[in-house]
Amino acid sequence: MANDPDSPRPSTARQPSTRKRATERSGVARRTSTDPRALLGAIGAIAAVALIGMLIWNVNLRNDVSDLRGELETIRGENASLRENANATVYQLLPTEDAPQNAHAQAWFSIQGSGVLSVANMPQLEEGTTYQFWYVTDSPNAPIPGGTFSVDSNGQGFMLIPADVDGVKSIAVSIEPEGGSSAPTGTVLLSSDVSDARG
Repeated sequence: MANDPDSPRPSTARQPSTRKRATERSGVARRTSTDPRALLGAIGAIAAVALIGMLIWNVNLRNDVSDLRGELETIRGENASLRENANATVYQLLPTEDAPQNAHAQAWFSIQGSGVLSVANMPQLEEGTTYQFWYVTDSPNAPIPGGTFSVDSNGQGFMLIPADVDGVKSIAVSIEPEGGSSAPTGTVLLSSDVSDARG
């Protein structure tokens, strides 16, 4: 039978084999999968950035500590100057082991016989308790009671104190029952040696 010139001819284009198509799909899958070496490299880069950040933070922290130490030395120098040139003697009351380490106070004793106690960063007290000032003499078992005082919400407070410190070896601040005590019964938070006081 003669071939009909108008009938469609079978395609001569070669279709990709099933194996070739599978290989191509596998290649795509391999190209789009995560390379373990690339993942390790990314983790290493992140760790390096974190390490650099920690080093920078550590340097800044050391600088802050250095600045605070410098400020403390400046304050000490100013107090020493006041004690030598002014008509008042200034003492720093430092925190004990039972107090916040940023708590502190200053006691000013003038040669006119009056004084001022100023405290800062003191903890808030429970109801029914108060702060009390003490003069410690040669007989440590019989401190001389001073006045009582409270602090504001920022832990700051002050009160007038007698500046007659003859025979006084140290001064201190403790927590006592409301109204004060005749002898210390509570925790001592601040203290200072005043054996060279001129008051």
